[in-house]
Amino acid sequence: MIKTLEFPGTDAPTPALIEHILARYHETHRRELPELVALAEKVEAVHVNDPNAPHGLALALKALVVDLEEHMRKEEAAVFATGAAVSCKQSGRPTAALRHDHDEQEAILNKIAAITHGFRLPANACASWTRLYAGLSKLVDDMDEHMFLENTVLFPRFEVDA
Repeated sequence: MIKTLEFPGTDAPTPALIEHILARYHETHRRELPELVALAEKVEAVHVNDPNAPHGLALALKALVVDLEEHMRKEEAAVFATGAAVSCKQSGRPTAALRHDHDEQEAILNKIAAITHGFRLPANACASWTRLYAGLSKLVDDMDEHMFLENTVLFPRFEVDA
């Protein structure tokens, strides 16, 4: 679900938009994802015999971490580093590849939602399991906002008009 952005405006200058994305999303993902992986590993280990446990979640999260880190490095090097200096539109190829990355990340998020049964907790969920699903729900909201902001606001500023 795409939420209304709580941001000072999608018409913000490109450097301010890039700064917001770096601070609000890139830094947050880098800080929170390792904690979610650790929680997933803990929940899977403690509830190994529970059929309702999110078996395979830690592996899916680790795949997201690898994919997202590579993607953010590409963004930071290919788009963000030059974003403030670019005054005219350039080739859409770098942003096309980044949009494709977003599609792959969406697929991983869908897998995570399936593993967790839509983040529905069973009656016997412990505090760690509850914290894990709350963190995953926030992650999905953050990722949706992040991808929306880049795909619909930032990337078009760097693409050649069709």
